[in-house]
Amino acid sequence: MIKEVKINNFKSVQDLTLSLSQFNVLIGSNGSGKSNILEAIAFGAAASADKLDNEFLGSRGIRTADSRLMKSAFSAEAFSQAISLEFMVNEKQFPFTIEEQDKPILKWVVQEKIVVEERFSAILRNAFKEELFNLIMEADEDKDAEKLSSAIKQFVEKNDAEAFNEAIKLMFGTASPIGDVYKRAYHNEILANFIVYSPEISSLRKFEEESQIKPLGIKGEGLFNLLQIFNENYGPETIEEIKNYLNMIEWFDDFEAIDDKVSGRKSLVIKDRYIKDLSLNQNNVNEGFLFLLFYISLIISKETPFFFAIDNLEASFHPRLCQELTKNLIKLCHTYNKQVIITTHNPFVLDGLDLKDVNQSLFVVTRNSEGETIANKIKKQPKDLKLSEAWMRGYIGGQPETIE
Repeated sequence: MIKEVKINNFKSVQDLTLSLSQFNVLIGSNGSGKSNILEAIAFGAAASADKLDNEFLGSRGIRTADSRLMKSAFSAEAFSQAISLEFMVNEKQFPFTIEEQDKPILKWVVQEKIVVEERFSAILRNAFKEELFNLIMEADEDKDAEKLSSAIKQFVEKNDAEAFNEAIKLMFGTASPIGDVYKRAYHNEILANFIVYSPEISSLRKFEEESQIKPLGIKGEGLFNLLQIFNENYGPETIEEIKNYLNMIEWFDDFEAIDDKVSGRKSLVIKDRYIKDLSLNQNNVNEGFLFLLFYISLIISKETPFFFAIDNLEASFHPRLCQELTKNLIKLCHTYNKQVIITTHNPFVLDGLDLKDVNQSLFVVTRNSEGETIANKIKKQPKDLKLSEAWMRGYIGGQPETIE
């Protein structure tokens, strides 16, 4: 699980640390920086995956822009600095320092400066010791074997990062198998697969569209294909579980995903319990049903990320349904071991939370007097008040400032 996230110099976030639980909710007024926090995490995840090109960033839910808009610009000093992100995954630290190269085109790269940590120094030491004798003996004549030996020895004995860099350069140039060991030390599968989902009804209705990242794209593409995976590989009990959760919608009775191989048409057939002789499909069923089906499928699937975010969870849901939705999503996350961050503007989402449960967290995101995004964790529920009321009354913050 991702236990902690540190963000420096990303968009409106100058310096922020979040201690995460399994299910996390971010609230705040428009423009407070909730989405920026999600994008910062996705940016670090892309660094962990070693994929910082704009196309990949866009497919992960990051709004790419000119470097002046990607980095904090609260001061000239801040703007001149790199973006810094650090993640605690279980008990291990994964730090990334990301800077831009804007010639001839903008490109983001992870700084190659190496900080030697106890966690992976043993891996590198063993790799060096295993290769040391042969590398020195096979060193090209134009390379200084003595200097190479000295650099390696200095690293092994003193954990000297500069010596490590020098040894890598002397041994392999820019393509370093030892460097690959180092990169693997920074790669974490759970972190690297993080995606910010912002489903759109137009994508949820068009089953013909494929997602850039399988099985689900950030806008909801690929939902039908995922349902087919459930049908073909998961067994009937998974479809029945989905149907049970869909009963949150009072009129729902049944659904079936139909793939006509001859015509190539893909459709959902949805039954309304009040109208037995009439079927709906993805084009005329109400939006809330498709959003709910998407969220349930997203969490149940083994193919989707174990750590992800949903931006604006409440889209197309009745306020009262949001409370039950939150409770059920928390239950699903616990069952399927998924870690989620959601943003919302609907106060009823909060009433599905239990802040006494250490697996659930609520953060109020605001901008301070300098314009920087900050996040305060609400540790206790206000006495004798629902969280929705506490938010609306301004007791926990996160309210927009009114203009007289």
